Parts: sequence; C-alpha cells; structure tokens
Amino acid sequence: MAIVTFKSKAAGEIFMFRETAEKIFKVIGKPLGLRGVLTPEEIPDAIAALKDAMEKEKEFLKGLREREDKRFREGKDLDEEKKPAIEAPVYFTQRAYPLLEMLERSLKKDTPVVWGV
Repeated sequence: MAIVTFKSKAAGEIFMFRETAEKIFKVIGKPLGLRGVLTPEEIPDAIAALKDAMEKEKEFLKGLREREDKRFREGKDLDEEKKPAIEAPVYFTQRAYPLLEMLERSLKKDTPVVWGV
C-alpha cells in the first residue's frame, strides 16, 4: 500500500494510506493525483463536504445503536450477530478527522494543503 503525505505550513505532516485518502477525496469531490494541492479557495468546500459526510455517518451510527438497544430491550440475543471486539471498524470520521483539522488550520492561515511534493 502506498502512503500519501499531506503537508501544510499551518500544521504538521499527515501520513495516510492511499486507499483511505482516495475515499476522503471522493467525498471532497477532487481527484487524488500523485501530486496535488488544495488551495485556500478550495478548502472551505472541502471542509463542508467532510463535515457533511461525518454528520451523515454520525446519524447512521446513532440509528444503528438505537436498533441494537431496542433489540436488547426486547430480549433478543445480539451476541451471535456481533463481531468480536478485535474487529471493531475504524469509521470514516476517525480516518478523515486529522485531514479536516489540517484543512481548518490551513484556512485560518490562508495557506494550501499539498501532497506528493
């Protein structure tokens, strides 16, 4: 797996698997080339897209928890349906948050976020 390194003068470097970065950039609506830049003008839209996706995921997970709670209250056995704790997923929000934070800091400093350079 390839690694993508995001850089900004407003924050430290972020290292991310390329597959993860591609998923994030799909949400942002920008292709992830070998090299690239998110300009200060593009950053607000990228932030909004990431926050929207994170909010949707939050609502989805909330609904999932509510369904599990309901099944528990009804006395249905959830153990046979649950995966072992070791296989707990890492969600989009957890993976995208460091880049979101970099984008917010870069916006405040009016500086781009670059990768592959």
